[in-house]
Amino acid sequence: MEVYLVRHGETDWNAQGKLQGREDLPLNGNGKRQAMACGVALSEAGFTAIYSSPLKRALETAGELALYHPCGVTPDPALTERDYGKLSGLTKDQRVAWEARGLPSGKEHWQALAGRAMAAVDRRASEHGENSRIAMVSHGAWINAVLAVLSRHEIGTGKTQLKNTCISVIRREGKERR
Repeated sequence: MEVYLVRHGETDWNAQGKLQGREDLPLNGNGKRQAMACGVALSEAGFTAIYSSPLKRALETAGELALYHPCGVTPDPALTERDYGKLSGLTKDQRVAWEARGLPSGKEHWQALAGRAMAAVDRRASEHGENSRIAMVSHGAWINAVLAVLSRHEIGTGKTQLKNTCISVIRREGKERR
């Protein structure tokens, strides 16, 4: 089984370097072009299912993939981006200043994010046969958490920068993760 982890296209906040978290922002013009190009690039993938975060930017990106596959898009709240609490909407410099003051952020703990993300991957992968190929359209922190867990922190959170509409492919044989 192959699982394609696809990050959504660009939003205005991505372009401005702002942390989005669970803010429900749409793709900007560049993001729409990225999503269309991603759909074309994966047009021959033969997805048996496409799952998406319910946030607009992910759903719009997943919709472009679905143009080439008969399965449609299934929204899955477990694919929603990390909740950044009060850090949402801030630039990197603003976040550093906030955290330097020791103010509480209300940010979702990484372990909770990673647990939620891996449970979603495991659940969706187990619903499909060994020869299936599925897409999961989500967000940078969510995908990085999956990559960190699977690589035992060789890549992923804190180490890997995921560009908009990047594609990470993971393979699962039987019940084991690889």
